[in-house]
Amino acid sequence: MVEILDIIRMISGSVFVLFLPGFAWSFVFFKKDEIDWIERIALSFGLSIAFVPLAVFWLNYFLGVKINLLNVSIVILVLTGTAAAIYMRKGKYTLNDLYNIKTP
Repeated sequence: MVEILDIIRMISGSVFVLFLPGFAWSFVFFKKDEIDWIERIALSFGLSIAFVPLAVFWLNYFLGVKINLLNVSIVILVLTGTAAAIYMRKGKYTLNDLYNIKTP
């Protein structure tokens, strides 16, 4: 039973570190219909492998942030959240649509 939990933990951790941030950033760099899903998935792995270690390295080098599980998880969540916020901001909605303001 313990071996199954370890396998599930490794798979979910790999997706969290190696796929999720790059997948979010692929929507920032490319529009929804600009590339197909196979290219987006492949690009997601490459972007994650590039972004996560660089962000952790620079935070450690310049700000002295220690590298541990909590800090790396926060960095990954911030990277993914930033990409999601940029993607939503680039969307079709404006502040006028948000507040239902009709412009003449």
